[in-house]
Amino acid sequence: MKKMYKKHPVVVILTSIISIMIIGIVVLSTVLPKGNSSKTKDYPLYTVKAQADDIFKGNVIAKTSTDYREDASLDELSQVNVSDGQEVKAGDILLTYTKPTDDLSSQEFAIKGAENDLANAQADLAEAEKKDVKLRNDFNKSKDDSERQAINAQIETNHESWKAAQRAITTSVLARDQAKAALDGQKAKQTATVTSKTNGLVIMGNKSETSPLLSVVSRDTLVNGLVSEYDYDKLKVDDVVTVETIDLTKKITGKITYISPVPEKASSETAASQYVFKVNLDEHLQNGYTVQIHKLNETLYIPKSAVKKGKVYLKNGKNFDRVAVETKETTSGLQVVSGLKKGDKLIKEASDYVDTP
Repeated sequence: MKKMYKKHPVVVILTSIISIMIIGIVVLSTVLPKGNSSKTKDYPLYTVKAQADDIFKGNVIAKTSTDYREDASLDELSQVNVSDGQEVKAGDILLTYTKPTDDLSSQEFAIKGAENDLANAQADLAEAEKKDVKLRNDFNKSKDDSERQAINAQIETNHESWKAAQRAITTSVLARDQAKAALDGQKAKQTATVTSKTNGLVIMGNKSETSPLLSVVSRDTLVNGLVSEYDYDKLKVDDVVTVETIDLTKKITGKITYISPVPEKASSETAASQYVFKVNLDEHLQNGYTVQIHKLNETLYIPKSAVKKGKVYLKNGKNFDRVAVETKETTSGLQVVSGLKKGDKLIKEASDYVDTP
């Protein structure tokens, strides 16, 4: 080597420099990434996923429930026409009320008065007819002109009495018929009924000021849920949800049909406001069940550390692709607006990745 160096020093120096450069290139090629795509190293990865479902508490209730209380304005409750558990249809009689009989006495008195007047008028008419027969017989038997004139005058006077009796009969009959019609009308009004507004089952209550006499509840059910003020904006009318029984034996899909704009009465001044929302079910669920309402959360979140200069490093086979992603800050974390989908894998700590020029 010394001999070669002495004979060809330039060649030896150039050969050494070239060897060092080749070794450096080999080392750099194994250390530095190439362009926007690099072979996988042992970078910690993060799988893009949505947060867990939002879960709300709820109860299954009758879709319609109508209370019926005792109504004093209808006078005295005389009959409850249904029994506990009875199935009724809209229009079926539930309750019957009756007015006191004293309310009918005035019309009954008017009828009796008219009937008495009619009897008297009929008696007067009969008397006038009887007298007319007698007077005419006397007139025919009499031979004296002056006597006949006197009898004829009596006949005419009696005839006026007969006409008066006829008018009295007509008046009495009219008064009696009118009184009877009024009595019949009052008798119809004397009995008042309350009918069911809906189809359903009768649930008997307690006869008290604070509870209904009975209720009619539908067989059809819905879910009554509660959402706090913190999650209120997560729900929208027409959102599809899954309703699950507490024992996890049954899952039924449904749709939110109503969200109350007014909170329920708070249990304390410091308690968070609670709002009622209603879910129509695709299948029947037993009234009274306690359930959980699951709202699928499809919003994607990634750690802030995965983003560098608006881009993430997305695993693509054995390489990583630098991909632009749009995000926004939320209270739940960094939300993905666009650029990624559920299941994508990316480098969790983007700062660990060295970009090549």
